[in-house]
Amino acid sequence: MADVAETTPVSAVDQSGNTTIWWVPSIADAAAPKVSEIGATGAKRVTYSFTPDGWGMTEAQEKVADDRLTLSQTLEALGKSTASLTLKYVDSTDAASAAVLLTEGTIGYFVERRGVANSTLVAAGQKVRVIKVQLGKQIPGPVDGTGKFTIMQETAITGVLGGAVAVAA
Repeated sequence: MADVAETTPVSAVDQSGNTTIWWVPSIADAAAPKVSEIGATGAKRVTYSFTPDGWGMTEAQEKVADDRLTLSQTLEALGKSTASLTLKYVDSTDAASAAVLLTEGTIGYFVERRGVANSTLVAAGQKVRVIKVQLGKQIPGPVDGTGKFTIMQETAITGVLGGAVAVAA
């Protein structure tokens, strides 16, 4: 294919209003979560509990040296990845809030759906990322005299992270 000059940027989906995060107590198969699990009575949407900086999912992959005898350049190979999830959410007594649901020591799953309106109910075929965690201590956030009280919380990622998977019926 011939080189073609870019004249307009590629289309993109806004994050605003198009991200949903559920707290799901139990998923039988993280590679094929079911609509009935994500939509179960014990599962709750917690997206709007988080502050803008409160869904701190990061992942990095190490690079390791790949030295070769007499080669004048050190090559590289990709190594293990390390994922981390730090949470910050508003303090609340609402039964459906992260502050009430995400108690220390609990093991469960965050299910993250991107690029679909938050008002859309979960359905088979939608792509989600499933993150198995154990929840750390709820630590009161800083007080600056404005806004809402917050809670900060570390998580331990206890399952292997994969890419987005399709929700099963």
